[in-house]
Amino acid sequence: MKEKILHLDNVTFAYPGNTPILEDIELEIYRGDFFVILGPNGSAKTTLLKIMLGLLKPQKGTLKIYKSGIASPHMGYLPQKASFNQGFPATVREVLEMTSKKAALGNNDQYPQINAILEKVELQEKSNSLLGTLSGGQLQRVFLARALLNNPQILFLDEPVNNLDIQAQNELYKLLHNLHQEGLTIITVTHDPDSILNYASRLLYVDKKKITEVTKENWGVV
Repeated sequence: MKEKILHLDNVTFAYPGNTPILEDIELEIYRGDFFVILGPNGSAKTTLLKIMLGLLKPQKGTLKIYKSGIASPHMGYLPQKASFNQGFPATVREVLEMTSKKAALGNNDQYPQINAILEKVELQEKSNSLLGTLSGGQLQRVFLARALLNNPQILFLDEPVNNLDIQAQNELYKLLHNLHQEGLTIITVTHDPDSILNYASRLLYVDKKKITEVTKENWGVV
């Protein structure tokens, strides 16, 4: 039996002074899902993602996050406009060290973890490279590495391949596939699903305040 990890129960959301953009949403996420949220621009995909993250509070309904063992699932988040000053004189490793909570406490135990994450995102050879020398795809993998620092059980990504060339897109999706194969639950937003369809286990179409779960065969006709 699948283990439920997150549940949106009868959720309605509106930004202040506006009519609802999501209405009476029922959605369950299970551990091990590779869940892809589709829909046109402006269809509230990012809003739905932020509600799942707990960054936005619905006017009606609830977000339920289910514990596994004694702890709630850790969450990692790669926002749509993740940014870092590429002119800042820091290496890839230094960025991860600065991001790490343990590094902030002066604890060096994070170094093996950072090494493992650099390997996961295939940036071992770039660990001592300055941010300004990286390609767009490599920089996005740095942001992905930051999202993995707290060893999340759910990884949320918002349009992770925006502004990347086809090769960099495919490389990032393959990395996400590998992470999913290792047991990570992944929830990602995209408006251009062609490349990611091969990896998704579930597809959700968002439009006109409603959500519809679709199959890979019929998503384009909803």
